[in-house]
Amino acid sequence: MIRLIATDLDDTLLNEKSELTPRTQAALNAAMAVGCGVTLSSGRMVEAMLPFAEKIGVNAPMLLYNGALLWNHNTDEVLYANRVPYEIALGVTRLIEKEGSYVQVYPGRGYYCSEILPRTTAYARQINVPATATHMPMAKWLEEHPGDVQKLLVIDDGPEHADYLQARLREAFPHGASFLKSKPHYIEVMPEGVDKGASLKRLTELLGLLPEEVMAFGDGQNDVPMLTFAGAGHAMANGCAEARAAAPFIAPPNAEDGVAQVIERYLAEGRLGAL
Repeated sequence: MIRLIATDLDDTLLNEKSELTPRTQAALNAAMAVGCGVTLSSGRMVEAMLPFAEKIGVNAPMLLYNGALLWNHNTDEVLYANRVPYEIALGVTRLIEKEGSYVQVYPGRGYYCSEILPRTTAYARQINVPATATHMPMAKWLEEHPGDVQKLLVIDDGPEHADYLQARLREAFPHGASFLKSKPHYIEVMPEGVDKGASLKRLTELLGLLPEEVMAFGDGQNDVPMLTFAGAGHAMANGCAEARAAAPFIAPPNAEDGVAQVIERYLAEGRLGAL
C-alpha cells in the first residue's frame, strides 16, 4: 500500500508550459482524499514551491533545494537543513566563472546572478520568481557577502559543456559539495551528502513509513536517488536516460499528465492508503 507520494515539479508534475493541469490537480486531490500523503521534491526555492504547495494543498513536509531543506509549510517547521560551506561555495563559483559558465547563487531567500541574460529570464519565467542582478562576477559578490549558501545553479550553454563542467567540478571538489544535473544543461550544486533520496529517507523515517510505502516521480539525474529509494519509483518517459534506467517503473510523459495517470490507476486498484 502506498501512503506517501513524492513528486518533482518541472518536467514531471507540471506540463511543458510549467502548469499544473486540472487532471493532475484532481488526481492529487483524490489521493489525499483517501488519506495518502503528498509532498513536492524539487531543486526550487521556497518562493517558487509555495504557490504550488498551496494550490495543491500539500499535506506532508516538502523537500526543497534538492533535499537540502525539509520543511513543513503548514506549520513553518524546519525538519532538516543543510548548506554549502562558504569556502566551498566560493571556490566552486570561481571555477565555474573561470570556465566561462553562468551561475546563480541561492543564499536562502531569493537568488542572484551577475547579469540578467536570456537564460536568466527564461528560468525566472519558469519559476515565476525574478532574479537579482549583482552587476559583478558572482565570486566577487560572494567575497563581499560571506556565508554558507543553500545551493548554486549552473545554467550552461548546452549538454556537452555541462557534462565537461560537472566532471571538472567533481574532480576539483571531491568533498564539501555534490553536483547533479536537473536538466541536460543545468548543474545543481548542493551540500555533500544531500540529495532527494537522502531527504526522502529522512521524511519517511519521521512519518514511520517503509520505502515500499512510498511512490516517487522524477525526470532528472538529480531525481535518481529518490526514484531508487522509493519502492514505487517512476521515471517520466520524457526523463533523462539515467532516471529511466534507474527507476523501477516508467510513467507516461509529463505532457500527457503522466503522474495523474499513474495515481488514477493506483486509486482504481485500491493501492493508495492513509498516512
